Parts: sequence; structure tokens; C-alpha cells
Amino acid sequence: MERPNKKILIIITCALVLSLAANFFGLFLYFSADKQNKLSSAAKYPLLNPTRGLVNKEDLIVNIQPLRDEFNKFEGNNNVSIYFEYLNTGANISVNKDAEFWPASLLKVPVTMAAAKKIELGQWRWDNKLVLMSGDKDEKFGTLYKQPTGSTYTIEELVRRALADSDNTANFILVRNLELREIEDVYDHLGTSEFFSKAGNIGAKKYSANFRALYNSSYLSEEYSQKLLDDLSQTEFDEYLKSGLPESITFAHKIGVADDRKVYMDSGIVYVPNRPYLLTVMVSGKEKKEAENLMKIIAEQSFNYVNSYKEN
Repeated sequence: MERPNKKILIIITCALVLSLAANFFGLFLYFSADKQNKLSSAAKYPLLNPTRGLVNKEDLIVNIQPLRDEFNKFEGNNNVSIYFEYLNTGANISVNKDAEFWPASLLKVPVTMAAAKKIELGQWRWDNKLVLMSGDKDEKFGTLYKQPTGSTYTIEELVRRALADSDNTANFILVRNLELREIEDVYDHLGTSEFFSKAGNIGAKKYSANFRALYNSSYLSEEYSQKLLDDLSQTEFDEYLKSGLPESITFAHKIGVADDRKVYMDSGIVYVPNRPYLLTVMVSGKEKKEAENLMKIIAEQSFNYVNSYKEN
């Protein structure tokens, strides 16, 4: 069999390389021009939001009054606290913002943020292993408590289990290996440090700062914020707010349940395409089924408004 002419192969290879180089150069010019336009626009209009060019105008929803009217029926009922924030514009609704609740498993988010911070700082690695001690075991949420004392787990798995599975045992292993000041540092950043001096209770608006910090990558770098939000979007809990959302919609969230106190909570970011929003609902003094139905209604109302919104 005759070998291809070496000269022809060289010509073809050069042509492919030149073609790829031309494509990359074209993309470079496109994005450079786009960046220059945005910088030019920001310089021309210094009093305007410099990020406005990243969001289509129809997705800059400011008018949320109709949704506020829907939520107003809960005003004055301190057994329900709601916080809604449209992330593209910051437009928000607070219902009974001063009502406070025991946050239960919602506390796992700041704990995992503290763990991720240690990794970001190079003090831990995701593949470092921590030991399961008998005092860590808690059977209320998760299955890790069934494993033998002395078992070891990577920090990455413990964080995933604490967020996606709401595993209490995984959370307690992390807490035991963190210093209190490292967890307090998260609360200081969020502006919720008074949590430690107020009998451990918190309201929907205050707690929402956890998800805002992850979304804006203000405490952790982009890589670590993304990882935690990805874990939070993998949860298989379909009750509460998630039950009022279409299956196709990504919802990075954390539930908190304290049956003995009749407290039920759900908080997270609903990723409606190009229209993300933050929603936190806390309910107390009601039976679980009633709390679930209430959250489902609130989730449906929020999604339907945001998803179908059109400027008049």
C-alpha cells in the first residue's frame, strides 16, 4: 500500500492549524470588542450598574408588587416568614421579617462554607479524610450513622452528604474538626453574627444571606461557591418548596426540619433561565403536611410570576 505523500500531509496539517488559529483569533476579536464596548459603556454612564449589559432588559424585573400582594395574606402571622429576592435586580419581598425560628439543618450551609474556606486557603484538601467517632452519630437525617466507628470519609464526601443528603452525622464530623472561630467567620461575613447571642434563632431574610453569598461568590471563590451550590442542587428531597417547581428547573436549596418543634423550612435559589431568584420560607406551629402545602403554594406563585413576567 502506498504511503500518502509527505508533502501533502504537511500541507493539510498546516491548513488545519491555520483554520483553527483563524477561528480562535476571530473569537478573541469578538470577545475583545464585546469587552471594549462594555468598558466604553461603563465609562460613558458611570452612574449606572456596570453589569447591566450582561442581562437582557426583559429579564430586569423590578415590579414584583403583584407577587407581594399574594404574600401579604401571611403578614402578621408570625408562624410564617418569607423572603423573596429577584437576583437580577435585587427587588425583594419580606413577610414577617422579624419572626425568628430554630434553623435546624439550615445550619449545615455555613458549616460547609467554613470547610470549603479551609480548602480554599490550602489548610485542607478535598481528599483529606476525617474519622467517624461514636459521638458524631445521629440517626435523624442521613445514613452515615450506620457505619462503624472509626470509618474514614473524605471532606468532599462529608460536604456532599451534609448538603445533598442533609446527613447529620456528616455535619457533626465537620463541626468537630472545625474551630468555632472558623464558623463564626462565616457568620461575620454574612452579617448574622448575632445568631450566637439570640438563642440560635434566625429569620428568613437574615438566613437568605447564605445563598446570596454563594451566588455572588463573596465569601468563597467562584470554584468553591459553584461546588457547594452544585451539591445543594443534587438533593433528592422533593417536598416543601421543590414540590411547587417544575422538575426541569434547577433548585439549589437546603431544607430544615425540626418535627419536635413543628418547624419546617426551605431556602435556596431557583434557576429560572436568565431569571434566577432566591426564596426562603419558614413555618412553625403547623403539622408537616400543612407546612408542605403552604410552601408548595408559595413556590408555585413565585415561579409562575417570574417565569411568565412580561413588561406591560
